[in-house]
Amino acid sequence: MRLHLTADHYERVLRYLAAPTERIAFIYTRPAADGPDQHGVEVELLHDDEYTASDRHGVELADHVRPQLIRTAHEHDYGIVEAHAHLWRGPRTQFSDIDLDGLRELGPHMTWRLPGRPYIALVLGPDSFDALSWQTCSPASGIDALVAGEQVMYPTGRSGARLEAERS
Repeated sequence: MRLHLTADHYERVLRYLAAPTERIAFIYTRPAADGPDQHGVEVELLHDDEYTASDRHGVELADHVRPQLIRTAHEHDYGIVEAHAHLWRGPRTQFSDIDLDGLRELGPHMTWRLPGRPYIALVLGPDSFDALSWQTCSPASGIDALVAGEQVMYPTGRSGARLEAERS
């Protein structure tokens, strides 16, 4: 599966995530008509009051945020992508241990809440990214590529490899 974003959506997400404290951007997606790819259709950038805690090491969302995202996804038949940033460069870009601990529960929960739609998590580094994707009743897997406008980027695959090693 490839995740397609417009160049504008991708740039908006990058600018938002460049803040001195950690933030999470959300992208609503729709499936491609001819295959498994997902296309970003709307970007949701949270306001400061939608975080209960945020520093350079992590973030906590206000209680109303995830239910609101799920409600919007249900109303429009969207999938959801969450994105945050780390400063790891090149092939080192991956989800932190804390990220993975949360995503192990969140990914399956979100696909249970949004049956038939993927939940994708992105971690963006300065020059690379990694991603995990959940489908209903399936373990996490990677994505094939992130396409932002005309730019095609490939994930480091480190996070998926770590999860696969845990399952073995």
